[in-house]
Amino acid sequence: MTTMKIECPCCDGEIHARHTEGLSDTMRRMYFVCEDCGYRTPAGFEILFSLSASAKPRADVALEVRPSTRLRGGFNARTTLALARATC
Repeated sequence: MTTMKIECPCCDGEIHARHTEGLSDTMRRMYFVCEDCGYRTPAGFEILFSLSASAKPRADVALEVRPSTRLRGGFNARTTLALARATC
């Protein structure tokens, strides 16, 4: 599993998520720690909407589907999927 990390607002180092707790089906509270300066903070993480419909939707979770415009950069969800199909 990949560790979530963001920039420390105090020292510009990296703060890493050490613990999370579920608040709802679409919301988590994450606790971050900076190894460089000792800063500790909670942060919220929320799934706001879907970019595509789920192949296995849950009846108790309703997320609006808002199709995305093309993402910037060399790779995005569409090109990555096309490359994966081409290499299989």
